[in-house]
Amino acid sequence: MKSTFRLTILLLTLACGMALAVPRLTEVVPDAVAPGGTAVAKGSDLAQPTVDRLYITAGGADVEVEITEQTADAITFKVPDGTEMKRYRLMILTGGAGAAYMEQPIALEIVDEATAKQRAEEGDVELEIIEAEPAEEPEPENNRRRRRNN
Repeated sequence: MKSTFRLTILLLTLACGMALAVPRLTEVVPDAVAPGGTAVAKGSDLAQPTVDRLYITAGGADVEVEITEQTADAITFKVPDGTEMKRYRLMILTGGAGAAYMEQPIALEIVDEATAKQRAEEGDVELEIIEAEPAEEPEPENNRRRRRNN
């Protein structure tokens, strides 16, 4: 009896966990592509049927992108030719009965071919943190006067 009860609780917990899967994008690589270019949106809970479609959106202009590959943690997509060059946010359309549009805090910039190529060649910029020498504090005014008088 106890083992049946535990199994039931375990199955219900797993079912609730799957039902509460909320897709989330955390990064897009590269963050600038030309129309017709490909990018990868990374995050969690991105597989079918959780995510049905992917869009780029800016000021009410929504553009559906072509999903070429989709896994639980990444969606590879192609930006349609002729897409206007500007900065877009990514937006997910969830699947299932409670389908909803979810705009993500991730941006993708659509740029011309030359700019996209240049940014790809530059790659990620690595910053080096160096320790600076502490600045010398100015001598108090009283000490300067005493030295002059001596």
